[in-house]
Amino acid sequence: MNDKRQTRSCQVLAGDRERALALLRAALAACSSRSCLWFGKAAPDGVRRLGRHDYLDALGSECDLLVYDAHAGLYPDVLAALLGTLRGGGVLVLLSPSWAQWAAFDDPALSGLAPWPLGSADVGRRFLQRLQDQFAASPVVRILDVDGGDSLVMPPVPPAAQVPGLNEDQQRVVEALLRVATGHARRPLVLTADRGRGKSTALGAGLAQLLRERSCRVAVLAPTRRAVDALFARLHRDLPDAGGEVRYWRPADFLAEAPDCDLLVIDEAAALGVPLLQTLAERYNRVVFSTTVQGYEGSGRGFVQRFLAWLNERFRACRHLELSAPVRWAPGDPLEALATRLFLLDVEALPPVQGVPRYRWLERDVLAQNEALLRQVFGLLVGAHYRTRPSDLRQLLDAPEVSVLVAERAGQVIGVLLAAAEGGLDAALAEAVCAGRRRPRGHPLLQSLATHGGWCRAPTLRLLRIMRIAVDERHRRTGIGSRLLARARERAEVEGFDLLGTRYGLSPGLLRFWQHNGYRVVRIGHRVDLASAAHSVQMLASLSTAGAALCDAAGARFLDDLPWRLVSGLARLDPAVVPLLWRGLASGAGPVDAQTLSDVRHFAFGRRDFEDALPSLRRWLCARLAGQEADVHDAALLVRPVLQGQRPSRDQIAALRQVVGRWLDGD
Repeated sequence: MNDKRQTRSCQVLAGDRERALALLRAALAACSSRSCLWFGKAAPDGVRRLGRHDYLDALGSECDLLVYDAHAGLYPDVLAALLGTLRGGGVLVLLSPSWAQWAAFDDPALSGLAPWPLGSADVGRRFLQRLQDQFAASPVVRILDVDGGDSLVMPPVPPAAQVPGLNEDQQRVVEALLRVATGHARRPLVLTADRGRGKSTALGAGLAQLLRERSCRVAVLAPTRRAVDALFARLHRDLPDAGGEVRYWRPADFLAEAPDCDLLVIDEAAALGVPLLQTLAERYNRVVFSTTVQGYEGSGRGFVQRFLAWLNERFRACRHLELSAPVRWAPGDPLEALATRLFLLDVEALPPVQGVPRYRWLERDVLAQNEALLRQVFGLLVGAHYRTRPSDLRQLLDAPEVSVLVAERAGQVIGVLLAAAEGGLDAALAEAVCAGRRRPRGHPLLQSLATHGGWCRAPTLRLLRIMRIAVDERHRRTGIGSRLLARARERAEVEGFDLLGTRYGLSPGLLRFWQHNGYRVVRIGHRVDLASAAHSVQMLASLSTAGAALCDAAGARFLDDLPWRLVSGLARLDPAVVPLLWRGLASGAGPVDAQTLSDVRHFAFGRRDFEDALPSLRRWLCARLAGQEADVHDAALLVRPVLQGQRPSRDQIAALRQVVGRWLDGD
């Protein structure tokens, strides 16, 4: 039987680590032909060892023996990712503490879930209990007690892997890619697949065939170069001396340079965010979007729900292909089914329901013991966010200082909010944080305000950080998200918090939502996320006198600094966002003087060059955005040249004069 049609298995060596290692080394010596990946320490010579910070380097490779040493820490992301490297007929060997005593083990992975000064003893063990229950119930898992004398018997070594051909699903991808590249323009292709379905390999094969037929320029975008290793490996295998050009781009660089290309291929598209994808779809005529909807890269189900619906509305001939056949293991593989249940990789939206929403805070013990409820809560998080990972499930179940609020209709969860407590540090520690000498874990928002903003007292305040908020797509725009935030505010006020806070990838829609709910921008990071091309924004809402003082001071300083930062660290900020940052706020620059207004009028009527009028245009535009409501589209046209330092063309200057003149007539 071909190895890719075989199923995989798991053996757990539970108990003393040295005894387990001795059994494993003996088994390896007896079958040295096995290809092996090893997570943890004490890997034998010649075996590739992986750590928690380099495990992603193994993605795209294959093994028939995967050793995971849980004594080094149970990291859900690592385990889920490495399971994808285990080919048909292979075996996972999991080294664990004593099965009955594992919950008492001081797992190195737990400390990262506990905010200072809490430690691993304060972290829950609900995720671990769930794992043990799932493993014990699985017919494909053998749990061996190494302290009780159980022996390890390895299955036969599977046949050596052959260079794979393309299955029917992959061949359809090749044909569809060629149609996008050579057929009518403005007909985007969307590829979706669970992990292990070979979509990147199919894309590489398709590009190789395209370049055999014609010379063209292809741009490949993905969150990281590693994410498209399989694509380029197949391309170079099928076409070592390709004509034309296939170039990898980081999304932020591609968006900034806007190069010409004959075909744009975006792999792991869900990780780039819907606003960026919409921009690229509008800008380029021939685009292929590909993403994993179930796997260790993060979920793409939110991408499918929102972006695919937008494409179908915007383009009359958008095509969607889904790859279903696995290429590395047999269909129905029981180990993959176990991973799917354990990490909730298959959660899907339930049918919409009617009724009056009910809001309640959930106890995590209740959540862990109610699988249907857990699937609904985690399913909403998966559907709403492209970076939901297996580690987020453990955080949801076990992280201390995390609270879970849900909105339900007819007993079905339609909205969820996760919140975490920060702050309350003593003055000495807060000063050390501000000076950069200490970085206590679990206080990211207040710590950032201290270290980057210089607000040294911030960590002494108590802040409830809104980590995640998600509402079912069918129930949005009905006020549920705002009511979730209102309930979180009520609880925070009762419990004596000084502030509410949040941070997220900045976009106009999200900014409007948070501003509508009373949150104020206090910082925008100057670095652009290379995957989503978005800046990170931090926002606060005050609950106490001390909180109001910090919120007002930080918000005012942000606006004072904004005109200067827009020509440096924020020069790439989406111009549609900039007017919203001033909206509804009093101008910090004071009234516009008569000479400034005269210079602006002269520019509008063509009597002053753009460069000569620029200082006055900057003063006038800042005051105008702060003092009055402005048409966002018109304001965005002015932002790039006037505030962000982008030199306008002759045609753009003419358009600027029209907008400025129209605004002056309306004053």
